[in-house]
Amino acid sequence: MNYGKKFLILLTVALLLVMALPAAATSQPVADRATRSQVEGQTIKVGTNAEYPPFESVDADGNIIGFDVDLLSAIAADAGFEIEWVNTKWDGIFTALASGEFDAVISAATITPEREEEVDFSNPYFLAGQIISVRVADAENIATPDDLAGLRVGVQTGTTGDTYATEIPGVEVVRFDEATLAFQALGDEEIDAVIVDAPTSADIIANNPDMNLTTVGEPLTDEFYGIAVRPDFPELLDAVNASLVNVIADGTYATLFEATFGAQPTEDFQEGGTGVVLLDTTDPASVLAYVLKATFAGDAEALAEVSCEGADLPTAEDLAQFADLTIDTSGLEYTTSIDGEAAEVTLGGSVLVEGVEVAGTDIFPEPAPFVLDGEDWLFCPTTAVEPEATVEAN
Repeated sequence: MNYGKKFLILLTVALLLVMALPAAATSQPVADRATRSQVEGQTIKVGTNAEYPPFESVDADGNIIGFDVDLLSAIAADAGFEIEWVNTKWDGIFTALASGEFDAVISAATITPEREEEVDFSNPYFLAGQIISVRVADAENIATPDDLAGLRVGVQTGTTGDTYATEIPGVEVVRFDEATLAFQALGDEEIDAVIVDAPTSADIIANNPDMNLTTVGEPLTDEFYGIAVRPDFPELLDAVNASLVNVIADGTYATLFEATFGAQPTEDFQEGGTGVVLLDTTDPASVLAYVLKATFAGDAEALAEVSCEGADLPTAEDLAQFADLTIDTSGLEYTTSIDGEAAEVTLGGSVLVEGVEVAGTDIFPEPAPFVLDGEDWLFCPTTAVEPEATVEAN
């Protein structure tokens, strides 16, 4: 039997197992997974730099408010833990988290390899990008990074905007402790431009019309925000990931997003969505997580993009039966074995299909095979080829 059909049959069997369960079982809340993470009832200390509207700021009564606050509060309610909020400076926030000063950080924080060396990140909860802001009077002359050469550009210290601006040739980078201070300096003509995340830039500009500022050009980057968790608290990371899936799937995320930004989120974050799985092609386990995401989304094209040439894969028609199901893969576990340019990933843990638990071994009872292509690992299920008969020489 070829691997692609075997893969499909295993998935279908898992699906049929779920559908055959009694109605009471299939109505089991997805949130039950989060309670297994042993954080239910705990108070979680969360750091944030409340100087970055609309994600986090302080209102007139001294309360920390914003999209990040609302989202993590929804996650906490789903997972069953309480939050103790701590307003802290941005500079050094991840070092403080890694040292145990906080249990978690949510602060419009972009997931980067450098930060992942210090802390663990949840699955992404927001797609953003850096953008250039200038005075309205200068908008005709400044639209791209090349236009910033020779100018003074404001950034918030230690952010990805700081990193981006520093790499632009000929730019004098002026650093501020808070994004709002950078925009104030721009309005006061102390600097020539600001590079900050697009949603925050739009919010500050909209709420300060007297500054006469505007964003220009296209977003400079694509960045995912994640919730950072101290590395020695995997139970919290599991709870956050599971409940993030829940609040996306039930439409809570979309409601919060629309209330804050006046628009619908991207498809992955809309009601019924399952969020985003970041793809690290240098890690076979990350590729397998992406393979499963694409499979359960019914996306044969995305599946093919991370598979080797000639891989035996299910077709779009084959995968259509999975596309409308509510599926949570955050409970899966991946064990990788690498031997030169070949690798195998053993799938453990479990996946929730329509709120019902299915063991990872029911989907992949045998290790998933991968091959190395340059620096990238590719999923490589292939049909076994029978050796051709040889003709003996006379």
